[in-house]
Amino acid sequence: MNKRSIFLIIIAIITLVLMGIFDNKNYLLMSFIFLALTIGIYFVRFEQRKTNAKEIVFIAIICALAVGGRVLFAALPAVKPELFILIMGAIVSGPETGFLMGTIIALASNMYFGQGVWTPWQMFALGVIGLISGLFSNKKIGTAVLTVWGFLSGFIMGWIMDVYYILGFVDPITFKSVGIAIAGSFYFDFVHALFTAILLFIVGKRWIKIFNNYRIKYNLFKE
Repeated sequence: MNKRSIFLIIIAIITLVLMGIFDNKNYLLMSFIFLALTIGIYFVRFEQRKTNAKEIVFIAIICALAVGGRVLFAALPAVKPELFILIMGAIVSGPETGFLMGTIIALASNMYFGQGVWTPWQMFALGVIGLISGLFSNKKIGTAVLTVWGFLSGFIMGWIMDVYYILGFVDPITFKSVGIAIAGSFYFDFVHALFTAILLFIVGKRWIKIFNNYRIKYNLFKE
């Protein structure tokens, strides 16, 4: 993991910590600050190499697909394809771009679902998943590994949101209360993880091939 990727995670954690310390109620403002920091790091990287406007189009397509998928399945809280789409896009584009896409997907989709203190946490969760997925960029990844990572990503997102819930709503915080909170979200995390894993198992390699062909054709995301 390179220095930029580590820095992205650090600023994300600092943002969440500051919200907790100052009990900030300007959740949407904090979300946009979070996104601005992410975009800032991305564009510093973007300006240091040969730019390609088609990369912006690719990012917009991935984010639009993920947001559309999340909204389309709004009636089924745990069944959403946004992780699947994010993972596919990040594997092709790399860790920094994956983090950026994750934060945009969370913020944009919550324009429909509603903004709140959970938004920056969701941005962080999806950003981390996009970043880790991007570490597989330019590497041969088998279906088994892809499926396992998809399954784990559902739980990673759930566990990060569990931290938000425990810090904000569980009082007192004890081993028992934390265990109850995690157990209460297990079903939704499991279904989300399983749905993501199934999609990756069935069409993951095919999507990666399609996205990679697009990347090669238009010479995108070159270091």
